[in-house]
Amino acid sequence: MRRLSSLLCVACLGLPLAASAEPAALDQVLSDAVESYRQGLDTERRDPRLEEFRRSQRLFASAVERGVESAELYTNLGNAALQAEDLGGAVLAYRRALRLDADHARALQNLEHARSLLPGWVPRPQAAGLLDSLFFWHRRVPVPARELAAAAAFAGMALLVAAGIRWRQSALRNAAVLPGLAWVLLLGSVVLDPGGTGADEAVVTVPEAVARAADSKLAPSAFPHPLPGGVELRILEHREPWLRVRLANGRDAWLQQSSVTRIEREG
Repeated sequence: MRRLSSLLCVACLGLPLAASAEPAALDQVLSDAVESYRQGLDTERRDPRLEEFRRSQRLFASAVERGVESAELYTNLGNAALQAEDLGGAVLAYRRALRLDADHARALQNLEHARSLLPGWVPRPQAAGLLDSLFFWHRRVPVPARELAAAAAFAGMALLVAAGIRWRQSALRNAAVLPGLAWVLLLGSVVLDPGGTGADEAVVTVPEAVARAADSKLAPSAFPHPLPGGVELRILEHREPWLRVRLANGRDAWLQQSSVTRIEREG
């Protein structure tokens, strides 16, 4: 197994969290989490080692539950979960870290490693392609904001073209190229972005989840094998207690709601 990017020291973790209502108590939680992680690294026997990593994972998670959120904290939570053999929890934590900082190097590296641990038949999200290369900002800006900006750019382009025609000024018509280009980029970002704002993206966070062809326990399995923890998917429809989901390869299936966790935290 490749070595994970190392955890930050407790002092580095504590600095951006000073706004907490109980900074001293929070610092102790983070210190205990890092210490348990280090104890796990130093423990050779499997069961005691896993218990230390699970304790570290619980402590990092408790810091999040106190209202503290940062890409560093989620990355450390993901590292502890991965060492505790909780692949679903690890992928979820890394994805949440990247929701806060899309360029976080450790989260990107460790998410790639976590994905590599999934069975070979499991579809994985594609690496950044043309859309992400050209529209590197598109996942950081909510869709409604992009739609509003696209409308404003189109209006600006139309006004410049109309003014250029009305007063026969080629300079105004030429100036319309810039808002026109902005409109095309923003429109493409909205139309071609399959993930939207990310609010409907989720991760399987149970060890195994049987995907069904319909929203019923009696429906046949959608795939030959259950989906393992760590599978990333997109929620398309909600029929309590079922979710219709789409995997990275475009295949749809139904999962029980309790088997997945949304990347965007509620509340």
